[in-house]
Amino acid sequence: MQKLLLAGAALVAAAALPLNAVGEKIDYEGLSKIKALGLNPQTSQVMDISSWLTDVHGPRLTGSANAQKAGEWAVAKLQEWGLQNVALEPWADKSNQFAYGWTNDKFYLAAVSPQAFSIPGTPTSWTPGTSGLVRGEVVLVTETTAEDLQKHAGKLQGKWVLGQAAPDVAAMWTAPASRETAEALERIELATPPAPEFGVANPNAAAGRGGRGGFGQAGFDRNAWFKSEGVAGLLATAPRGHGIYTIGGGDRQAEPTAGLPRISIPAEHYGRLARMVAKNIPVTIEADIKNTYTPNPRMFNVVGEIRGTDKADEVVMLGAHFDSWHASTGATDNVAGSAAMMEAMRLLKQSGVRLRRTVRIGLWTGEEQGLIGSRDYVKAHFGGCSDPAGAGRGAAQRGATPAPAAPAAAAGQPPAAPATAPQRGGGRGGCQTGYTFTPDHAKFAGYFNIDNGTGAIRGVYLQQNDAVGPIFREWIEPFRSLGMTAVTVRNTGGTDHQSFDAIGLPGFQFIQDAVEYDTMTHHTNLDSYERLQPGDMMKNATIAASFAYLAANRDEKLPRKPGPVAATPGRGTGQ
Repeated sequence: MQKLLLAGAALVAAAALPLNAVGEKIDYEGLSKIKALGLNPQTSQVMDISSWLTDVHGPRLTGSANAQKAGEWAVAKLQEWGLQNVALEPWADKSNQFAYGWTNDKFYLAAVSPQAFSIPGTPTSWTPGTSGLVRGEVVLVTETTAEDLQKHAGKLQGKWVLGQAAPDVAAMWTAPASRETAEALERIELATPPAPEFGVANPNAAAGRGGRGGFGQAGFDRNAWFKSEGVAGLLATAPRGHGIYTIGGGDRQAEPTAGLPRISIPAEHYGRLARMVAKNIPVTIEADIKNTYTPNPRMFNVVGEIRGTDKADEVVMLGAHFDSWHASTGATDNVAGSAAMMEAMRLLKQSGVRLRRTVRIGLWTGEEQGLIGSRDYVKAHFGGCSDPAGAGRGAAQRGATPAPAAPAAAAGQPPAAPATAPQRGGGRGGCQTGYTFTPDHAKFAGYFNIDNGTGAIRGVYLQQNDAVGPIFREWIEPFRSLGMTAVTVRNTGGTDHQSFDAIGLPGFQFIQDAVEYDTMTHHTNLDSYERLQPGDMMKNATIAASFAYLAANRDEKLPRKPGPVAATPGRGTGQ
């Protein structure tokens, strides 16, 4: 009878566990200590960290003086909190070195006739300035082929070129800020996005008008042609309007005098200029732009760690990209991640929780140029393709269609052959000769990344690592009251967890509320401190610290999915 009662009690207990529970040991006392510090506005420091990295040290374009100062500030703060081995760790692969750092020191742009009005904007990085105050007439040139452009040959000396038609700007019919609904999170948990109904077109599928211009027909460099014609500079915009414009970068390897001044401006100002020119009304603008090029800037990642105890040689990592674009101070992209991860490390240290494994932070530069900093770090510490020429470095796009899922490898085991031939993580051509791993590859327990804006964490992407799903489903239970409920097997791309995932290491990005990320702040002139949500930031730092804590104290490392194959000695691998 007693055995039956015990058996019955066991069945009741099992029924009470979450779906697919694996019996994780969750130290609620430790989590409570982290929550008590992280969720209390009186003890949280995440917004103060954010202000230092945006208001004082933003923007943080890789290779710029601001990025250097921001890195030095972060190092000093991590050291103040008692972390060890804190440093600006140089990029190991010298081939990743930028020829020049770049900073915009002065920007003035205005129309002077037929009416005077100021024109807000931002120069494209790694493009030259104007060498003082210059004036020139505005012309509209929408042709893109060498043949069609010949009608303008010899007529563009000293002119400012509008390289595209004025874009149509839609009203904000949908609220620019949003949070994920319960129904949306349920859809995200599906292995693949629901297919559209037959015959129902996707209204967002059509390409928008108002592209940046630059390269026209294949093999023809439109901007170089403008340079040869003596153009004063190029103006570009984006169709979102409402005073918002996006910014990007030029060629960071090119000589300072190689290109033309290129400026992004709001659609409303661009459209006004374009429509007047189309009416054959002469428009003159003036500009005074000073940009500084710094040869061979210091390239680095910010690192630091809290040493573990009995499993100190094994590592859990928290990370986010530290760099930004330069039209604003880079708040949601990505101080939101960097400040949250710095605060997470402070919470782990100051809460006094015991960590069995070492927990390390990595704040990456060069992310906006293709995940360069995190890829460099991963290769130096854990290994990578034995033939770099065989593997691409481009970042995959967010929301890319995932490859078929494959069974996961056992925890701590070397990665087996990949389920599909292409390399995961956004490489352009895979690795032709195989991979070489360091001893630390086998000691790596997991990486967690934040890079989707200020929005609250609502779940986690598994990157097709099915075996870790039941673990994370139990881990999110203590955070269900904070809105974290979703676990999806789907991949997500475009950020630094891919650098780890690409060589078979467990790397994960959190699911976050959209808030205003894609609609207003991502790579735009509005990405400032004011767009950060303090409540969300506190939640994110607390959850990141807690996931690191749980990963650091598991008996086993997180399970791995099948990954790249180690190179066979004698195949040009140096073994």
